[in-house]
Amino acid sequence: MSETMNSITTDRPVSSASESEQTDAPAVLRLDGIRKSFGATQVLKGISFEVRRHEVVALLGPSGSGKSTLMKCVNLLERVDDGQIWLGDTDITDPRADQDKLRARIGVVFQQFNLFPHMSVIKNVTLAARKVHHWSKDRAESRALELLDRIGMRAKAGAYPDQLSGGQQQRVAIARALMTDPELLLLDEITSALDPMLVGEVLTMVAELKSQGTTILMATHEMSFAHDAADRVVLLRGGVIAENGTPREVMDESQDPQTKEFFSHFRH
Repeated sequence: MSETMNSITTDRPVSSASESEQTDAPAVLRLDGIRKSFGATQVLKGISFEVRRHEVVALLGPSGSGKSTLMKCVNLLERVDDGQIWLGDTDITDPRADQDKLRARIGVVFQQFNLFPHMSVIKNVTLAARKVHHWSKDRAESRALELLDRIGMRAKAGAYPDQLSGGQQQRVAIARALMTDPELLLLDEITSALDPMLVGEVLTMVAELKSQGTTILMATHEMSFAHDAADRVVLLRGGVIAENGTPREVMDESQDPQTKEFFSHFRH
């Protein structure tokens, strides 16, 4: 990496929760019987699981298993047909829910960086906080510079996206997602659009967020990283949960033939 990343922190206290503490921790996200169809095609067929505070959950599965649709339902880009999604004690599937307030509580990073090319880094990072959440310019810029400093990007605050590498752009996108100190960070295949040489720096950043106690749900094809970084793995297959357990239980020890076949194509 061309720049040194400092320790990444959020505003909430650092926590190094043990497995038993995570089990006792409150659920930040709870999915209960989520169903979603597109026309006659049922993509999600009753998905239920929880993500607890300070937990990193990896959402895995082959193409067409429903990962992307599930992530879109959680980040409010798709409306569920049935079931409920709870963020803390708020039912985010309730059409009466205030979506602007909910989006302040969920940070989202996509595989495409989605940075505005005509805006500088700091303007990209502060845009939603100022325009959607009505932060003052001073408050937004102060928070943005703090985050950019912690990811080794403060010197690039005035740069434009086309002056950055793909890895740098994705780090900026993560900083943008952390602006409002979200309760939950959604990472949707964030390394898929990167040159393989740049994947490592983004995964290092995610590992540092994990070490700081950030609650993360990530859909990923980076099996080695999921094995090492996730507290729990949820494996989707054909719109249902095929496995839900620790990386060791699901990726190493499962006796299900289809699960064993899926992971046999990856090394971790």
